[in-house]
Amino acid sequence: MLRTAFAAAIALTLASTLAAPAARAQEAPSRAAVAPEFRLKGDTVSIPFVMVREFPFVEVQINGVKGKLMFDTGASEALALNQNPFKLPEGRAIGRGNFASGQSYDVILRPSVDDVRLPGGLSYDRVTTFRSQDAAQLERITPDFLGWLGYQFWDGYAVKVDYKASKATFYKGGPKAFLKGETVIAAIPFETPKLPNNPVLTAKIGDTDFETVLDTGQYGNLFADKATLEQLTAAGAITPTPGEKGAIDLKAAQFAKGPAIPLAKIGSHPIEGAAPFAKAIGLTSPRIMTLGYAFLRQYKTVWDYPNKTLYLLKR
Repeated sequence: MLRTAFAAAIALTLASTLAAPAARAQEAPSRAAVAPEFRLKGDTVSIPFVMVREFPFVEVQINGVKGKLMFDTGASEALALNQNPFKLPEGRAIGRGNFASGQSYDVILRPSVDDVRLPGGLSYDRVTTFRSQDAAQLERITPDFLGWLGYQFWDGYAVKVDYKASKATFYKGGPKAFLKGETVIAAIPFETPKLPNNPVLTAKIGDTDFETVLDTGQYGNLFADKATLEQLTAAGAITPTPGEKGAIDLKAAQFAKGPAIPLAKIGSHPIEGAAPFAKAIGLTSPRIMTLGYAFLRQYKTVWDYPNKTLYLLKR
């Protein structure tokens, strides 16, 4: 995971969230069957978020407990909870997950939680069949960490993420709805090789192709072999971030369609070797770039999942 608040512990929210579904248990329900009542409704819905470091959080109340859900495009399930702040009904273990630091945790499937309230009057009296885990490590990002708000909550919608306005807006109406009044800088096609919530693109750093993953639950980083990283550094495509020990700047990331985008402070350091989450999302390249806050904050972005297109809009 990348330059999260403590990268070594979580290894990208793709790891913090994919690690749990990766708990291999035949009796585990499909992601779509988890929290089936917890789905977005309406043609256009805006939800404000607050930033803690590079992470967007939605302030919520669940079963009388106030706190934050990470708005995490890297999370597949609509709702997953940190079990520590709650008194939850007994559940059953469906496997174990692992943080990148090597620590493991039980993945518990629980029958229900009541009274889930989101901003804007969105409320759910009861949500059934949801996953929970001990997420004490995430409490180090924000002590009132309650869990994750993930893709199945908004499946079928395009999502406009605006860090300047601190809100995510969900659209059923297609490009005519979410591009109205906007200035389009680029429309970049993407694929979802294995999981529908993880857009995958190709970008060049210098003359080198990187399979590229988007995820709001992280900062960004590079995974490649030592020779590639040394070559890019020698060419000036990667440079140290002034005053940020271990961080790197990218001169530019160039997409097949779209502008060359400079990226500052991406990653705590480039990582030699394979990305630990690659297989889970269907990546095959030995060179992987993950893009989160360092990239997304530069634009308004629309994640048009139904049409597999990422729009970069002028802020």
